[in-house]
Amino acid sequence: MPERDHNDGPTGDDTGREPRAVAGYRLLRKIGEGGMSAVYLSYDVPSGCPVAVKLLADHLSGQPEFVGRFYREARLSRVLEHGNIVQGYVSGFDADVNKHYLVLEFIDGPTAHGALARLGRLPVGMVVRIGLDIAGALDFLHERQYVHRDVKPDNILLHPDGAAKLADLGLAKRLNDDAQLTAIHQGVGTSYYMPYEQAVNANLVDGRSDLFALGATLYHLLTGEVPFPGATHDEIVREKSAGAFRPIRDANPTVPAVLADLVEATLACDPRARVQKARHLANALAATKLATPLPVFARAEDASDSGSGSDTPTRTDHRAPLLPSSPPLPPTTGTGSVGFGDLRAPGAAPTKPEPPPRSGRWPWVVGTSAVLFALLSSQLARPRAAAPTSTPAPTAAVPDPAPAPNALPPESCQ
Repeated sequence: MPERDHNDGPTGDDTGREPRAVAGYRLLRKIGEGGMSAVYLSYDVPSGCPVAVKLLADHLSGQPEFVGRFYREARLSRVLEHGNIVQGYVSGFDADVNKHYLVLEFIDGPTAHGALARLGRLPVGMVVRIGLDIAGALDFLHERQYVHRDVKPDNILLHPDGAAKLADLGLAKRLNDDAQLTAIHQGVGTSYYMPYEQAVNANLVDGRSDLFALGATLYHLLTGEVPFPGATHDEIVREKSAGAFRPIRDANPTVPAVLADLVEATLACDPRARVQKARHLANALAATKLATPLPVFARAEDASDSGSGSDTPTRTDHRAPLLPSSPPLPPTTGTGSVGFGDLRAPGAAPTKPEPPPRSGRWPWVVGTSAVLFALLSSQLARPRAAAPTSTPAPTAAVPDPAPAPNALPPESCQ
């Protein structure tokens, strides 16, 4: 359990209000929430890196089964280190705010489900890249006798460096371990992606069960629809027992036949008829030569968020601020540029306008002489024309740029 410094005193309570800090980590803004937990962006000053702080929901903090699941994820995320698995750092219980917490690697990108919600369905090369990365993570887990049991688009994070990472080891099970959480593990997982045997009894699983879930995930990413639809869990299970699903190329003809056949080979109801090893699936995906780098997705920021200001401390015992997000460039009304706003470097002093050039003395002398000559002249002075009144041209109102649309929230599959 990490050392903590609560110099600021208690920053939350058990009345349902969100705490401002946990275990010395200042919670900057909420970046995710589910039925079991909420995740916040924070910052670890000693390492100089942003981190994600996961908090167990209050209504589960008194239930030993769910607390055990939370700390199972914490322990496994620390000891199972792999480039395609979200890494855990520290965990514990903060008595000041009555919260169980887990500090995790922060992935500044969407889930695969979030990308799917934005794009409708993902490009073939992107799906193959995701499949390769997650199959590699599953091979690592299976070699160490663990099964994940909850592979789905919501548990796949897309890192800006181009890697897909598997998250949430809370349901992971060691194959040779006697089940001690059978009551809550009976049929656990997500209905649309879990295989038939897991829906019947979540303890009757092995690595091939994870491959079914990965195949159902890839099917969804390629087609925009789940392979076994249904309004209820029982309907979905019946569809899986029948083993019938719409062929991938019927739903998306652009998917190459070799890839469609490979994904469909993971979806058999009988585990013996599926791809048998995660490494076999990874090798077959690589052999298609269809994988392409993952794009970098811009995160849609909440305009009402005030937790990332430049003077916001990232931890209660440190004062290193986060950089504020850059505001949109203002529209320009001058004629010197078209739509690019102020192109100065951030923080540069504004350029002072040059004063108009000063006139010499000779025009004043000439003018004065002409006036004296006119006064001494015997001729009548000419009537002077009235100076025209200049009317300023109306300024057209320039509308503010439309705010970027918020990312669609991930759907919750029961």
